[in-house]
Formats: sequence, C-alpha cells, structure tokens
Amino acid sequence: LVVSDGEKSSDPSTARVVADRGADHRVGPGRTLETPSAVAAIARDGEVITIDAWSYEGDVAVWRANNLTIHGIGGYAHIVGDGSTSAQGKGLWVVQGSNTTIENVEFSRAKVTDRNGAGIRAEGAGLTLRKCSFHDNENGILAANNAASSILIEHSSFRNNGYGDGKTHNLYVNRVDRLTILFSSFVGAKVGHQVKSRAKHTTLMYNRMLDLEEGNSSYGIDLPNGGLCVVVGNQVHQGPRALNTGLVAFAAEGAIHPTNELYFAHKTLVNERASGTFVRV
Repeated sequence: LVVSDGEKSSDPSTARVVADRGADHRVGPGRTLETPSAVAAIARDGEVITIDAWSYEGDVAVWRANNLTIHGIGGYAHIVGDGSTSAQGKGLWVVQGSNTTIENVEFSRAKVTDRNGAGIRAEGAGLTLRKCSFHDNENGILAANNAASSILIEHSSFRNNGYGDGKTHNLYVNRVDRLTILFSSFVGAKVGHQVKSRAKHTTLMYNRMLDLEEGNSSYGIDLPNGGLCVVVGNQVHQGPRALNTGLVAFAAEGAIHPTNELYFAHKTLVNERASGTFVRV
C-alpha cells in the first residue's frame, strides 16, 4: 500500500494475506496440533488439513486415511529430514490412503538405511500433487506397484534428488495404472533418471528435464516397460557430464503392457555430450 496526496507519497507498506479455504485440522507452531505427524495420526477419511509455512525438521508421517486434502498455507510447508528419522524406514511421508491431494508442500533431505529414502513414498491408489517441491532426497517420489493407482503431478519441481548409485531418481513410479505430469521441472538428478515410469499409461506434457552445466543424470525420460505413452511439448537437456548416452528410452527392459505405443511430438532435445542417442525405442 502506498498513500499519496498527489504530490508526496508514503513509503510502501506490505501486508501478507493468507486465504484459508477452511479446514478440519490446522497445523503449525502455537496451534493445538503443531506438526504434520500429529494430525496424520488422527486424520479421518475426507478431511481437509492446512499446514502453516514452517520448517518441520525431523517430523515424518504415515498418512492412512482416504480422500485427504493437505495443503501448505502462507508459503511452503517444509518437511525436512534430519538424517536419522524416517517413516517406516521409507522416507519423509508414506501415503497409504487412497485419493490423496497434496499442495504447497516442500520435501528435502530424505535419507534411510537402504539408500532410497523418498520425499513421498506413494502406496495408496490415487495421488495428486500440485505446486510441491522435492530436492536433495535419495528419491524425490517413489511410487510402489499398485495397478489401481493414478498419479497426477502439476506445477511441481524436482531438483538434485538421488543417492548417486544409479538406482534412485528425481521421480520413480513403478507399475501403476496411470502417471500424468504437467508443467513441472526435473533438474539435476544425481546419476539416476530425471523421470522413470513403469506405468501402464504415462502422459508427460509441457515439462522440463534438465541436467544444466554440472548435471550427471542418466536418462532424461525412462519408460522401461513401454505402455501407452504420450510425450508432448517437453524440453530434455543432457549435459556434458551425463552418465548415459541416451536422452529418452522406451521399453529398454521389455514392453510388457497390453498396449505399447509411444506418441512423441513437439519436443526440444539438447545433447552436450560428445555422442548420444536422442530417442531409443
């Protein structure tokens, strides 16, 4: 706000207004429930949960209820691993309930004994993520086999995830029914892939998969078991330090699904290695 009489103006004054659409539980410092894990333990099917923008270090959770909506307000609610604590030995959040929506939450520094700690371990049937951030985890997201599951990711970012052994990735989705990723970025996976999907149906539209100058990822997009895959309008960049000569791979481990088709259009692919293959089918 600036007040002016037409000749002189006041110094700017700024106020932050947070729009809260209403919630069954509100989480944050000074509230009755101060941590996400506290509400995860009591949440019931269909509830809406808001988490105040704050750094919740070492606070890990297992979400078992179905049809939950969880969203950070006032900025990112930041779930930070402390290097010694994990949910069920799997990561920061284990989502076991079905049809979970998570918005405006940041996940970082997930670390577990078997070196594949995920920001989110997705086990339920159905997960939607909007405006979430995953960085510096051993896996950004690791989704378990679930033939009934559909995963949607929009306007989210994945950066510097991976243990560095080639078995962990910015995003790794196992055999689910459907994976859809829109308007998101995947940058600097550590040795692993930017996006790896074994889904029966995979749709990747208008995303960025980038090594940047110092990146050492493997594939930008890996679709190891084929499936019905629509890959449109993405940018894939492989830097000079990339550890794999290929940018995009389809059915490299065998086309196992009833339908195995790749629709690949309107892409920009940049390879800065001395040699390489843009698309391997």
